[in-house]
Amino acid sequence: MEIQNEFSKNQLSQPTVRMPVFNNPEVVAEGWYFVMRSRDLNNGKVHSFSIGHQDLVIWRTESGKLGCVDAYCPHMGTHLGKGTVSKENIQCFFHHWKYDSDGHCKDIPADPSFCKSVKTKSYAVSEHFDSIWVFPKSTAPTPLTSFPELVDQDLEVSFGTSYERRCHHHVTMINGIDPQHLKTVHNIDIEMEVDVRTVYRQMQISLAGAIGNATWVAKLTQFFIGPFYSYSMLYDHASTGFLTLVKNSYWFGGRSKIPSLYMIFAYRPLTGGRSSVQPIFLTKKRSGAFGKLISKVLIAITHMGFKSLQGEDGEVYENMRFAPTKLLPIDRPVGQYIQYVNKIPTSQWGKHQ
Repeated sequence: MEIQNEFSKNQLSQPTVRMPVFNNPEVVAEGWYFVMRSRDLNNGKVHSFSIGHQDLVIWRTESGKLGCVDAYCPHMGTHLGKGTVSKENIQCFFHHWKYDSDGHCKDIPADPSFCKSVKTKSYAVSEHFDSIWVFPKSTAPTPLTSFPELVDQDLEVSFGTSYERRCHHHVTMINGIDPQHLKTVHNIDIEMEVDVRTVYRQMQISLAGAIGNATWVAKLTQFFIGPFYSYSMLYDHASTGFLTLVKNSYWFGGRSKIPSLYMIFAYRPLTGGRSSVQPIFLTKKRSGAFGKLISKVLIAITHMGFKSLQGEDGEVYENMRFAPTKLLPIDRPVGQYIQYVNKIPTSQWGKHQ
């Protein structure tokens, strides 16, 4: 079931509107996109991948640096993923043309003098959170963001199993800012107040409220963390979500602060309106045997909490054709989020720019 086909259904009785960026499968917005785990690309290796409608190759040079260019050699169109790494360059399998990480042709065995007239598109690459990320321009306007509390910290990082959704990732990202569904889908009894702030191409959503006592889970939660709960979601270019759980909570409602839990949702648009999601769990590294145990326990708790909700959320996002035609006042964050996404510039990685 692809989104392109879904946009054509029920159009007379339930018309949908194709937006410039949000939920638009024909464009890829600018943003940092997850490629792979750093440890999965060794020195001297090449990896082929796609984002939206763009085929790309990334390689790690013999000295350990990264390069990313369009997948097809400008000479005759051979896929560079079939090539090899030659010192700092990627070498085409067909005629051995070589390109550096800026896309400049560095060698043409048949006619070296022709190199200066040949260049392919290159893209900014970054390594953070033990992961490789790519931006759809040669220079990114901003680096990949982080959690303010974890900046300049050594981190313990764990990767969950990646999964796909049969909808655009812009739609699945609404999950973190929709307080209604906590009660209707997950049976979590918390009345949330929502604060939304947008700065440049980032959007920060903070949610806080009193924990109810209608269920045994709510009562147990109150016992451990007190009567209030808060969390936040930071969106970077609407391509990555930074979730902070258990913010400003204290053990048994007292004075001993509970460590926050951190998770990244790394999204990649696929063709057909589908999306890939890579969950990343992290916390700061702690010294000593007990400190290491605490870090591993916090990551395990974050992972278990995510898995407990993932299936229920999937029931929603695997079975919807998103059409925000009747938003309520409580849906204000969703409307603000859609406006935020539609202001993000589009890249050359879609069908249309």
